[in-house]
Amino acid sequence: MHRPAPLVLTAALVLGVAASACDDDDDGSGGSASTTSSTSGTGGSGGEAGGGGTASGAGGTTSGTGGGGGMGGDGGGGQSAGTEGCGEPLTDPTEQWVAKTVNAGGTERDYFVYLPASYDPQRPYPVVYQFHGCSGNPDKQNNNPPVQNHSGADAIHVRGRAIDNCWDNSANGTGVALFDALVPAVEAAYCADPDRRFATGYSSGAFMTHRLACNRGDMLRGVASIAGGLGGNNCVGQVAALLIHDDTDSTVNITASEQARDRHLTNNGCDAQAATSPTNHPPCEAYADCAPDYPVVWCQTTGQGHSRQDSLSAPAFWDFLAAL
Repeated sequence: MHRPAPLVLTAALVLGVAASACDDDDDGSGGSASTTSSTSGTGGSGGEAGGGGTASGAGGTTSGTGGGGGMGGDGGGGQSAGTEGCGEPLTDPTEQWVAKTVNAGGTERDYFVYLPASYDPQRPYPVVYQFHGCSGNPDKQNNNPPVQNHSGADAIHVRGRAIDNCWDNSANGTGVALFDALVPAVEAAYCADPDRRFATGYSSGAFMTHRLACNRGDMLRGVASIAGGLGGNNCVGQVAALLIHDDTDSTVNITASEQARDRHLTNNGCDAQAATSPTNHPPCEAYADCAPDYPVVWCQTTGQGHSRQDSLSAPAFWDFLAAL
């Protein structure tokens, strides 16, 4: 497959789509949290996101990226020496979401941790930070593809909770501040692999994920998103990326993900004009000639609207990230 030249979006679209993914509740997963504890961490400065309304624009290309072969590395963790939390005794239950709080920029914020079965405090695990879609429900953090159902014993998962229904994904906003606080808090409490931090997101959380991929790209190894994109300017680092978007999505137009995809293609040195390769998760396709270990994967679906597409997104997310 081939794709046309990278898309250029207008400033109006960039501003309008960033906060557009409201009322995108899908069936939650993971259940309620079982335990509450408090941690502390450094946080970035607060801020408020601008813009609103729904996105509009032309439909996307059909060329793809994929989560399959040539992703750079095997799926096993433990490559690094681990973080401060390695060796800390296990106090939380495993295989369930545990509620916690952290100070982020002077505000107490809720987050939730899911430890894998047979958690080993001496093994450095990859950590997957999940960012939910907009929701007015009290358990809005569960509006995420259930990636934890596919990672087995091989990852720690963390779900943040936005202050409002949707994420403030501005460069100096409360979403970035929460991530900046979560990383040291999680890595002090659990045995984590600092070279394998990942972020995933749905809709508003997908915008949050690509904001982090840009402005915190030196902290993340890879990201995966569905139904949201864009990102930011003055990006740092390289980040492997998988993006899913439906061409009938009337809440967030596919052009938002196309712009995020094109930025990753440029940053990772991929050949945007060469034929793409199929993966184990159709319709996902992988771009050619990306920098070693920094693949870009595009999954364009049709007829699914603005849904989370859990049956595709959750396993595709994990298989992509596990290979990094």
